Amino acid sequence: MIKLAILGSESSHCSHFASVLAPKSGNKIFEDIKLIGVYTELNETGALEGNNSVKEVSECKVFATDKDAFLDEADAIMITARNGANHLKYAENYIKKGIPIWIDKPITCSVSEVDKLIKLANEHGAILSGGSSLEHHKIVKDLSFVVKEKNHNIIGGHVTAPVNLHNPYGGFWFYTQHLVTMMISVFGTNVKTVRAVKANNSVHAMYTYEQFTVSAFYGTGYSVSVYIDEYNSVSKSFDLPHDYYIPELESFYGVIKSGKPDKTLKDYIAPVYIIESTIKSYEEGCEIVIDIPEL
Repeated sequence: MIKLAILGSESSHCSHFASVLAPKSGNKIFEDIKLIGVYTELNETGALEGNNSVKEVSECKVFATDKDAFLDEADAIMITARNGANHLKYAENYIKKGIPIWIDKPITCSVSEVDKLIKLANEHGAILSGGSSLEHHKIVKDLSFVVKEKNHNIIGGHVTAPVNLHNPYGGFWFYTQHLVTMMISVFGTNVKTVRAVKANNSVHAMYTYEQFTVSAFYGTGYSVSVYIDEYNSVSKSFDLPHDYYIPELESFYGVIKSGKPDKTLKDYIAPVYIIESTIKSYEEGCEIVIDIPEL
C-alpha cells in the first residue's frame, strides 16, 4: 500500500484530490494508495475552510499542524498550498528522505528557490512532479502535435488564460503557471526573451523563440492559437472539465509506480524562469532575456 499525504489544505485542489484518493463512497480509482492525512498551516487564508472541504468529500481523518508530521510514514507527498513561497519549505525534509513529491502551481515563487529544489532532489534521489493541469488537457496536447508536425512552418502563436493579480498567495505568481504551461507544452521551452506590460488588471506579454514569437494575454479564458503560415492557423478556446485533476493524479501515480519522472527537469523549472522574467519585464519596462538552464 502506498501511503500518501497532502500538504496545504487551503486550495480546492486538496479537497479534489482527497475526494478521489479517499472517497466517502469507498470506490477508489487507485486501490493501492492510502491517504494518510492532510497538513494545514493554520495562519494561511482559507486553511480551516479547506479542512472542512476535505472532511465533506473524503474519509480523511488526520489533519496535522506540523508540515513534517508524515516524514516517518509517507511514501509520497502532494503539495497543494496556494502560495508557491511555501512549497520548498514544505517539500524540503521529504525530499531529503528521497520521497517522490508532486507540487502544485506555481512550483515556487522564485528562480533561486526552484534551483534549490532541483539541487536537493538531485542530491537525495527524489523525483519531482506536478505543476499545472493544463499540460494534460486534450486540446493542449493536440496543438502540441500540430507544432511538432508542422515544425519549420510555424510563424507564431497566441495563448490566453485567467489571471489573479491581487491575492495573498504571491500575486502574479498565483495563477500564471497555467498559461505558461500551455505555452511551453505547445511551443516548447526554448523561450529566448519576454517583453511584458501590466494594465487594467491584466498582463500582455510577447515571448520570442528562435524562429517565431508567441503573444500572451494573462486576463481571460483559456485559448491557444497556432499560426502555421501566412494563410493557415489553428485556434482553440476551452474550459477545464469538472474532473480536470484526474490526469494529474494518474500521471503522479505512474511516477510513484515506475520510479521515473513524467517530464524533464527543464520542463519542470521552465515556468518559474518564465514567470520571474515576465514580472521583471513589466516592472522594469524592458525586454528581459530568459535563460533556462539545460539540466
